[in-house]
Amino acid sequence: MSIPVRDAAVTSLLRRVGPARDFLILLAGGAMLGSVGVLVRLAGAAGVGPFASAFWRMALAAPVLAVWAWLAGGAHEGPVCAGVGSGARREPVEGMRVPFPPWSGAALVAFSAAMFAGDLILFHLGLVWSTVANATLESNLAPVVIVLGLWAATRTMPPSALLFGLVAAMAGALLMIGPHFGVRRSLLGDACGLGSALFYAAYQVGVQRARQRFATLPLMALVTVGAALALAPFAWWEGRFWPRSPLGWLWLAGLAVLAQICGQVVIAYAVKHLSPARASIGLLVQPVTSAVYAWALLGERLSPLQGMGAMLLLGGIYVSRR
Repeated sequence: MSIPVRDAAVTSLLRRVGPARDFLILLAGGAMLGSVGVLVRLAGAAGVGPFASAFWRMALAAPVLAVWAWLAGGAHEGPVCAGVGSGARREPVEGMRVPFPPWSGAALVAFSAAMFAGDLILFHLGLVWSTVANATLESNLAPVVIVLGLWAATRTMPPSALLFGLVAAMAGALLMIGPHFGVRRSLLGDACGLGSALFYAAYQVGVQRARQRFATLPLMALVTVGAALALAPFAWWEGRFWPRSPLGWLWLAGLAVLAQICGQVVIAYAVKHLSPARASIGLLVQPVTSAVYAWALLGERLSPLQGMGAMLLLGGIYVSRR
């Protein structure tokens, strides 16, 4: 009788360890993505413009993802859950269906790639013109944008908790931007950061739809290739296309490996095995670690007022993601 008891104890332990392990994996992925701001700045110091760093992030990652998807096999799978957890397909906000045209798979991939390219253009400009913490937090307002878009499109009033999250996020964003009023370049950078959230929200909705037709790796590979093609003319026109030193290639490789390959894939794996509440908390590690990296490596500090704004903004994002 002792063996079944031991087996039950082991099974119970594994069930408890599994979510904790997946949560730690999610935190690791978020910490990798948090390095984007610092790497873009370092690449800029090596002579690479913000558009070019966005292009190289996609171009260097695309072949790796394409080979990985080919080795994994299966470019198509049946309807799957694009959110976290398992079971039926989820909408970005429960009970509020996203209105979206019945596009083909190719159109959804093209749309997602174009929106991702637009997000990267504005996000990288925000990183260069504003602070890393501001641009990253502002870009992470995408869930708030989705809620506002659903509210406008469906005329369905969000739950009171969501409304509270929206107000908190907006108030936090104003506190973060406040010190930059009167500083034209920084204010323009904040505008780019906020604009990137619009594109990233559209990208998330497009991928959520495309995920019903494509497996994760093939979809990521296709979107990455498409984004690289969309970014190429901007990067070439910018004029700061090539790094001035071998060290510049190291920063660009870091962007491709840490952000586009490891960070995205690790997060995609982890959120599939976590509840929405846990995933919402874990995904906030990206803007937090981004601010920490910028403080430790670039000397960027948040004022007490901006720190309060960051907490409000993170709280609003958390509520919207849940």
